[in-house]
Amino acid sequence: MPTGIFLIWPALHLFYGVTEIHSHKVATGRRLAGMCILILSAVLMGQPYGWEQGLFYWLFALMALGLGFVQLRIWQPSLVQISTVVSLIFLMVAGVKTMGGQL
Repeated sequence: MPTGIFLIWPALHLFYGVTEIHSHKVATGRRLAGMCILILSAVLMGQPYGWEQGLFYWLFALMALGLGFVQLRIWQPSLVQISTVVSLIFLMVAGVKTMGGQL
């Protein structure tokens, strides 16, 4: 799994929030942080499979996670925070495996 995929969910969480109904009420700092993390995710999409396969996985994950995020944000907002923590844990595990494989 490309490393950047695990940054998509936290980026969506920062970018859209959980309790805000209208997206224009999200603080500018959080919105910029979410955009920076999404850009970092796009930069890391080539790890470890290369850019072509990484782009395919990243775009597919962006669509699937975006849909899941919207559904959870509406129906079960408490699960969004749990999913963000789980995604960050998987990011650390994938990063350690990627770095360990390159050493």
